[in-house]
Amino acid sequence: MVSVHVTADSSLPPEKVLEGARDFSHRRAEVWPLVQSRYLRVHGTGETFAEVTEGTFVAGLFWERSRYDWSEPGVVKATVLDSNVFRPGSTWGLRATPRNGGSSVEMTLNRDFQSGLKGRIASAVNHSFGDRWRRFGWGRMLRQVLGRLEGQSE
Repeated sequence: MVSVHVTADSSLPPEKVLEGARDFSHRRAEVWPLVQSRYLRVHGTGETFAEVTEGTFVAGLFWERSRYDWSEPGVVKATVLDSNVFRPGSTWGLRATPRNGGSSVEMTLNRDFQSGLKGRIASAVNHSFGDRWRRFGWGRMLRQVLGRLEGQSE
C-alpha cells in the first residue's frame, strides 16, 4: 500500500478546482497528465457521482475504472472498482478550501497494487524511490494540474 498526501495553493476559488476534478469531457486529458482521451470512458453520471474508466499508455495500457463521488462539500473522491494496476478499493481524493481569494488544495492517494505485471511495475516505481520522491512527484503533478486549470480560466 502506498499513501501520499500533498498540498498546493491555487489562485482559483475552490469550486473551480473541484469542477476540474469533476470534468470528464475531452478537457480532462488536457488537465490531468495521466489521462489520455482515447482511454477515457464515462459509464454513468448523477448529481454527485460519475463512474469512469481512465487510462494512459506507459509500458502498455494502464487503466482503472473508478467511482467518483462529490457528495461531501469541498471534496472529490474516487474509489477504484476495477483496474489492471490498482486493487479495488484504492482511492484518490482532492479537497479544496478557500485561501486568500484562491484555494488551498490537498490531494491524497491510497493505492494498493494488483499482483500482475502492470501492478508490479507501478508498485516498484512507487516503492523504489521512497516517500520523499513520491511527495515531490505527486506534488509536482498537482501543481501542474492547478496551473493548467488556471490557464483555462483566463
